[in-house]
Amino acid sequence: MRLHALAALLLLVAPAASEGEPVRRHVIALMGGSRPRLDTQDIVHAVLEMPLNHLGLVVHRHYVADGPPPEAWLDDTCAVLTYFTSVAEPAEWLWPWLEREVPRRRLRVVHFGNFGPLGADPGRLARWLGGFGLGHDERAVEGAARVEAKVPPEAALEADPRTRAVHRGPRNESAANRVWVETRDRLAPEDVRAPVVTGAWGGLALDPWTLTEGTDNEERRWHLDPFLFLAEALGVRGVPAPHPSVLNGRRMWFLQVDGDGFESLSSVRPNALSAQVMLDEVFRKHALPFTVSIIVRGLTEDYAVAEPTAKMLLAREILNLPNVEPASHGVLHTLRWEEEAPPGEIQSGVGGMMWYPSLANYTYGRVNEVKESIRFINERLLVPPRRCALMLWTGNTLPPEEAILAAGEMGARNLNGGVFRWDSWYDSVGFVSPWSRRVGKALQVYAGAANENDFEGFFDTMPGAFGHVAETIARTGRPRILKPADIYVHFYSAENPVRLAALRKLIRRFAFEEETAPVFASTYVEAVEAAVERARVRKVPNGWVLRDFGACRTARIDGEPRNVDFAKSRGLLGARRIGDSLYLHLAGSDAHVVLAESPEPHPHVEQANCILEAARLAPTGVIATAKGAGDRLVVLAGFPPNARLLLTVGGETTEREADATGRLELRLEGPGETRYAVRPLGDASH
Repeated sequence: MRLHALAALLLLVAPAASEGEPVRRHVIALMGGSRPRLDTQDIVHAVLEMPLNHLGLVVHRHYVADGPPPEAWLDDTCAVLTYFTSVAEPAEWLWPWLEREVPRRRLRVVHFGNFGPLGADPGRLARWLGGFGLGHDERAVEGAARVEAKVPPEAALEADPRTRAVHRGPRNESAANRVWVETRDRLAPEDVRAPVVTGAWGGLALDPWTLTEGTDNEERRWHLDPFLFLAEALGVRGVPAPHPSVLNGRRMWFLQVDGDGFESLSSVRPNALSAQVMLDEVFRKHALPFTVSIIVRGLTEDYAVAEPTAKMLLAREILNLPNVEPASHGVLHTLRWEEEAPPGEIQSGVGGMMWYPSLANYTYGRVNEVKESIRFINERLLVPPRRCALMLWTGNTLPPEEAILAAGEMGARNLNGGVFRWDSWYDSVGFVSPWSRRVGKALQVYAGAANENDFEGFFDTMPGAFGHVAETIARTGRPRILKPADIYVHFYSAENPVRLAALRKLIRRFAFEEETAPVFASTYVEAVEAAVERARVRKVPNGWVLRDFGACRTARIDGEPRNVDFAKSRGLLGARRIGDSLYLHLAGSDAHVVLAESPEPHPHVEQANCILEAARLAPTGVIATAKGAGDRLVVLAGFPPNARLLLTVGGETTEREADATGRLELRLEGPGETRYAVRPLGDASH
C-alpha cells in the first residue's frame, strides 16, 4: 500500500509526459577574492552576465569565501561557472562540492580566467580535467616571440590577444572536444595546449585569451566571442531564450524622462520652464508613449502643501496625458543609496546625500524616498484611476533591497541603473550591462543605454553631445538585439535649442525610421521580470513548451533552420527571422511550439509596431486588437500568394489582396485600440 501511495504521489507531482524535459536556465558563478562594495565592480556582473542573459540564462553570483552556494539554487541550475584571479584565496569546501554536485546534478562546468584556488591541488585538478578529455600541465611559457598561437576570428573579437601570448593550460586529448585557441612552444613544438576549449562537459577559457578586463574606455576588450563560446560551452544554442527587448518581431523603443530640470528655465522660449517646453515640443508633438517622472521637491517646498503650486499644476497636466506613463524620481533625489543618513546630518548638493535640500513635513529615508514620492504623485497629481507606474532610481542608482521592495508594495515597478556606452570611445560589447541586478529578494531592472550625463560637454561646450548615444543604441540592436532602443533623458534636455534638437533627432530615427515597437518603459520592465523570475522552457518532440512567460511575449531560437508549424502549435501569434535567429511571438503566457522543415503555410503575424491584445490565430486567418499611442502597423504573412482577403476593422469589412509572397500590411492611423480580423474571401470560420 505504501508503494501504491508513493506512486500516486509521484503522478501528482511529476510533469505530464507531454510537458517534456525541463530546460534548466540558471548558472551559478563562483568568484574569488573579497566582495566589492558596489555590484558594478563585480566582474561577472560587469562582463559575463549580459551575454548569459542574452542566451536566456539567469546568473546566481556567489563568492567562495561565503561557503557553498545555497542548496535551493541547484534545482534549476544547468552549469557552474568559475571566474578566479590567479591569487584567489583557498576554499576547503570547493573541491568536494564540485566533485559531488557536478556529476550528481549533471551540471556543465565553465572555468573562466584562471583556475584560482583549484590550482592549489595540482593532482586533483589533473584528475578533474582528465574527466573532460584534457591533460593537465603546470608548465607555462610567456612572450609572443616564444609562443605560437592559432587564434580564429571568434577568439579575436575586439582585439588580438597574441601580443600578450602565454603558453599554458591543458592539452586536449579528446576528439570530441573543440579547440578554439591552440598554442605551441616554439622550442618544444610537440608541446601543444588548448587554453580555450569546449565539449559536452562545458568549456575552459584561460587568460589572456578571454578578455582584457579594464575599467576605462581604452582598456576593456573581448578577445573571445562570449556569445558563441558560452552558447557552445553551455549547450544552449537552439534552445528558446526569453527575449524581453523584442515585441511582435520588433525591438522595443521607449523614452524615459528623469525629473531633474523640471523647474529650470529654458532658452527655447523666454521665461518658459524646461518642463513646459518638453510638454509642448515632445510629449504633444509626437504620437508616442512616454514614461515621465517628477521629483517632489522640484514642485513644492512643503510636502503637505495646501494648494497646488504652479509647478504641481504643470506636472498634473503632463502626467495625465494619455500618452504619458507617470513615474517617480524620488522626493529629494537620493545620490548615494548605499549610505544611511544620520539624523540631522543630511547634506544636499554635489557630494551630499541627496540633490535637493530638505522638504517641510517630510522625513528623509531610503524607503520614504520611494513610498512618499509615489504617494504624493498618486494623491496630489494624478486623476484616478491613473497610478504611478514606475520608480526611476536616482543618483548612483544602487537602491537597497528594502527600497526596491517598497516600490512593489506601492504598486510600482522599478527601472534605472546599469547605464553604459558602446561606441567609438567605449569600444567594447563588454560595457553593455545585463538585464537586471538581484538585491536579496528584490530585482532592479536596468536601463537600456546612457543618458545625457555621460557625454562630456553636454552641460557647457557641446550641448548636442547626447546625440552620440545613437551609436550605442544602434550597436545594441544589431547584429544581436541586446537591449531595447531606450532614449534616456532628463527635463533639462529641453533647456536649450541644441539639446532639444538632438533629442528630437533621436526620437525621429529610432521611433519612426527604424523597425521598433514604441511602448511605455513598464512594458519592458515587466518583460524582464518575467524572463528572470518566471519563464520556463521544456523540450518536447519536434519543439518546445513555453510556460509562465507572462509579459515577456518573445522567445528567440538561435541557429534554428526549421520553421514554425502554426497548424500544430498552440499559443503562438507569429514568428519572424532576424539574422540567424527565429523570433517567436507569444499570444499569451504559455505556448506549445512545433517546428518542421517545410510546414504548410499558415496565416500569422510577422511583425507589428504595437501591442496585440486578445490575439489568436484562426484556422485560416488572424484576429487581434492593435493597441498603441500612434500609427499602428501590423504585417501578416502565411496567406496564399495574391489571395483575396476580407479585412474587418472596427466592424467595417473591405476586400484586400495579399502580395506575391502571401503578406499583407495593415496600417491603422492614430492612437487607440482597434479590433481587426483577416480571412480569405469566402471563408466563414471566424
